[in-house]
Amino acid sequence: MASNTHVLFSIIAGLALWCGPGWLIARAVMIRRVPAIVLAPALGWAVQNMAMLAVAPMIGLSPSAILLVTALVCVGAPLLRRGRTVPPTTDAGARLVLPALALAALLACIPAAAVLPKVGADGAVALATPIYDHAKIALVDEIARHGVVPPANPVFGSGGAPGVISYYYLWHFGAAQLVILTGATGWEADAATTFFSAFAALALVAGIAFRFHPSAMAPLLALAAAASGSLRPLLASLFGATRVDQAIEPATGLAGVLYQASWSPHHVASASCVVLAVWLLAQARSRPSPGTAVVLALLVAAGFDSSLWVGGVTFALAAGAAVLVLAARRPSEARGRFLALVGAAAIGAGMLVAPILLAQLQVAMARGGGPPIRIEPFAVLGPAIPAGLRMFFDIPAYWLVLLPIELPAIAFAGSVGLFMTLRRRHGPQRGTNRLAAALGTLSLGALAVSAFLVSTAGENNDLGWRAVLPAVLVLSGFAGAAMGGALQRRRWLAMGVAVLLIAAGLPDSWALASGNLRGVRSMDSGTFAGDPTLWAAVRREVAADVRIASNPGRLEQLTPWPINLSWALLSQRRSCFAGPEMALAFAPLTPKQRADATDLFARVFAGEGTSADLAQMHQNFGCGAAVVTAQDGAWRNDPFAASPLFRLAQEEDGRWRIYVAATQGGTAP
Repeated sequence: MASNTHVLFSIIAGLALWCGPGWLIARAVMIRRVPAIVLAPALGWAVQNMAMLAVAPMIGLSPSAILLVTALVCVGAPLLRRGRTVPPTTDAGARLVLPALALAALLACIPAAAVLPKVGADGAVALATPIYDHAKIALVDEIARHGVVPPANPVFGSGGAPGVISYYYLWHFGAAQLVILTGATGWEADAATTFFSAFAALALVAGIAFRFHPSAMAPLLALAAAASGSLRPLLASLFGATRVDQAIEPATGLAGVLYQASWSPHHVASASCVVLAVWLLAQARSRPSPGTAVVLALLVAAGFDSSLWVGGVTFALAAGAAVLVLAARRPSEARGRFLALVGAAAIGAGMLVAPILLAQLQVAMARGGGPPIRIEPFAVLGPAIPAGLRMFFDIPAYWLVLLPIELPAIAFAGSVGLFMTLRRRHGPQRGTNRLAAALGTLSLGALAVSAFLVSTAGENNDLGWRAVLPAVLVLSGFAGAAMGGALQRRRWLAMGVAVLLIAAGLPDSWALASGNLRGVRSMDSGTFAGDPTLWAAVRREVAADVRIASNPGRLEQLTPWPINLSWALLSQRRSCFAGPEMALAFAPLTPKQRADATDLFARVFAGEGTSADLAQMHQNFGCGAAVVTAQDGAWRNDPFAASPLFRLAQEEDGRWRIYVAATQGGTAP
């Protein structure tokens, strides 16, 4: 089971691994009007991970390789200053943002808590609902265990082959580095990296607020706005949950940074890269340099390799619009050099993302189906609105209803702060208006992507949910700047409205924090608590490259949606088929193939499998081992016991049986 002590140690290792290089790079390439310390976490995470990922296929992934690449990044950071005509970033004002960084670290504990197990006095384990989306911990373990890039597919490999990973796995690659450096488990490293991603994003929010209103209060107020949640709980208490559900669609994944970091921290990390990339673009409009182009290419690549939806689709459309806005602005003297820098960075980023991009295209072709994206308004209004009118009214309702409800603290104050900055209300600093225009264009573009494009590759509209993240980070920063300005000028009415909106979203934030910290106990919680012993026995009997057949629906009560968390979090072994949910994200299977595999494994582990079924599992899915537990129907009618393809390797009376292929020799190291 994951240990809080090991998670804390991994967090410290992550801060050292990524913040140090990030601080040096920020001092070299970022402008002077924001302390490097607030940009360091997100910037260092992106550059170090991309540098390591680029060379890992040649030098492997080991502690010495990680430390060597990190040292080279640190040594090379000062070289990025070449070609710059202004002094490097200093840490003037760093003391002003230290309270905000402390608050960011405290808030980042909320998403991290969603990943950690909660062990009760009786030994049963409660898990928070977002742990469902962290089943990809199996990928972290796969990368760390073998130290090979690109990694094998831990979910499915035809005939037992390593298989191809099409998922954007840079975030999981970063977590795997922590496993290798600290000896933590993938589960512990995932929790630590979740903390870091949230902390880096919130530090960036504080940096945006400080950039547009240099003070101690603006970053703190920006974080308060970012931490505030949805108005739904308040509306339900005022009007009744039934009426609210009739008026608008139920809540989705479109939410603030703490919620999204709890569920999908890799999308949050990608959003940080996107915002930093546009920040650099705005700076490069008047000060293009080779160093800026290098860092920009790494940021763009890190954003894409962490999230196809945020760093790919959203960045291409929203940041592309920002580039056009920047290129059209005066003066025109540096326009050619700026466009040359953009082109060079695009080529560099394209070369860096090519391996993951080609793998995604390969798997998309294997899956078949229609286009992964379609144009369709985001569903906002509920059944109280006639279906014929709903799609038409959904378009204005997205901007006038959904965003104010889901992001109340930043939809108003953030927009006001952006408008005030564009009107030059925050001082005469050179470049402020240009940066505000670029970040404002990014925000508007990201919200437009969410409003009008729908992803169809999975069961959910991940594109619509995640595309808002760059806008959430930017508008949170502008909200802090606006409130800081209102406080300084004693505009109590505006300040009161902003504080009221923040307070109105706090019940939702409290519910998120409470749920993440307490978790949910289920009828499977007690059984799950004993599973570390099961998987330790499996690792003793089964080699690291052997695929295991286990019941994909086992302990399905642990999460609201059925998935074998026991295997994903604890096994540190590959599966020959980990279930339809994991296969949907990772496996190059058509919908029919996925459904047939689901039926096959369900039938076998229900105790209804035939010898032909086991032969298919062994040959087509490459199952070199199998685990049957007392919770499976196959425990009482075990098809593996009578099969000549498998032999019993180990049995724990009344708990589990471990089978290995009859032709497999030896045991795991």
